[in-house]
Parts: sequence; C-alpha cells; structure tokens
Amino acid sequence: MTQDKTKLTAFTLKLSDDDRQTMKLVCAVDSAFKYQYQMFDAAVYWAIENKEKLVAIANPKDGDNRSYYVSDTADQIKVLEEQWNCNTTRALYTAVVTYLKFREAGLRVDDKIASKAS
Repeated sequence: MTQDKTKLTAFTLKLSDDDRQTMKLVCAVDSAFKYQYQMFDAAVYWAIENKEKLVAIANPKDGDNRSYYVSDTADQIKVLEEQWNCNTTRALYTAVVTYLKFREAGLRVDDKIASKAS
C-alpha cells in the first residue's frame, strides 16, 4: 500500500458508532495500518476478493456523515459497483462494514484463544 498521502481520495460515509469503534480497534491492533486509509484500502481489496459472496448493503439513515479516505483503491471501487449494481458510496460502505465484521470476528477468536492459554 502506498504511503503517498497526496493521492488520497475522499468519500463521505455514515458509519455507526460501533463500526467506528471497531475500525479504531482494528487499526490499533494491526501494525499494517499506520493510517486509517490503509484499512479502507485493505477493506476494498478484501471485498473484491470476496465479491461473489457479498451483497451490497445500505448505509444507516441515522448517524453523521464523515469523510474517509482511500489511496490505492479509488478506481477499484468501480469493480464492486459493477458486481453489486450499486453506487460508489454503497459499494465502499459494504466493503468497509463487511471487512470490519470479518476482522472483528477474528479478533474475538484470537481473544478467546489467548484467554484459554492464560
């Protein structure tokens, strides 16, 4: 993933408080994510790899719109738009939220393994 912050592309998404907390947790425990946009790029790549198994989901009506950034994957989001027949915002939202759920499940499993080892 690139470290050149000049190539960042902004997107506006409504993420729930829980999703934002999970995003912060994933970024904190995964040393591959020095910047939040790296996690968003990883989410898009992951969604592309799993696009056949995923379905576009709508973002919540409530919540605040916030700007989030991607770097490498701004053009790759179009692959998801075409696969799921949806707009850019829904494609990115689906990629991020499903990736966070996937990672959160992995963190819970790792936590259970660690607590059993103690």
